[in-house]
Amino acid sequence: MLFSQLAVECQKIINSYQDYQVSVAIIDGEQSFLYKEDQLFRAASTIKIPILLASYLNLNDRLDTVATIPEELIVEGAGVIPFITGKLPFTYRNLMELMIIVSDNTASNALLHSNSMHHVNHLMQKIGCKGSKIERYFMDESAVQNGFDNYTTAKDMILMLQQIGEPGGVLNDSQRSDALRILGNQQFEDMLPAYTFDEEIRYYHKTGGLTGVDHDVAIINYRQKKLYVAVLTQGWNDGFTGKKCIAEIGKVIVDYLKE
Repeated sequence: MLFSQLAVECQKIINSYQDYQVSVAIIDGEQSFLYKEDQLFRAASTIKIPILLASYLNLNDRLDTVATIPEELIVEGAGVIPFITGKLPFTYRNLMELMIIVSDNTASNALLHSNSMHHVNHLMQKIGCKGSKIERYFMDESAVQNGFDNYTTAKDMILMLQQIGEPGGVLNDSQRSDALRILGNQQFEDMLPAYTFDEEIRYYHKTGGLTGVDHDVAIINYRQKKLYVAVLTQGWNDGFTGKKCIAEIGKVIVDYLKE
């Protein structure tokens, strides 16, 4: 399948969900498919990627030291920390792993607190993100009710993933390798990788979901090929149609990689 055919097939899928909001960015070297890539979306847990980037930069000298988790930042929702009996000595690197692999909201809040919203937002601006912004902690419904939220775009997500997938960015090679290790252990596989049955296709990705919102952003490797993919969606009336839309785009990407 040529990249031009991939673009046609993706557009067909997007058109079949025209009653909803879908944004797609797919980059393969110099080739790209972009659809509403600058549209602003509620970021959900995809905004944990810039927190990961910032943690390598701001906490690098203490990643393997025991982290402090303020009591007021322990929240439920995604993750496991609030449900573990006793107080385990998590390191900052452990929190980064939990934040990405199981999307732990408490780990994310602790890291956001350690980095500060200001520094994470400044980092996103530094790498060229135009629409992304963190305004609140995770599971902070009071902040949402007062008009604060976290936002991103498909184009911005690609820029952030490229900081991990390509040399010469804000991370050094060791940090990029560690970030790929963490993203590669992602436990939520029901969107972009849903139709992948070939272990040679590797996903390094982060999902995100809120009521009416489903996202998946990824670096996808297959043999000598590397794709950057961001699919952001919102406006859904149930918990599965958005995932189905993203999975269908993921299937077309698999067909493209293997043909």
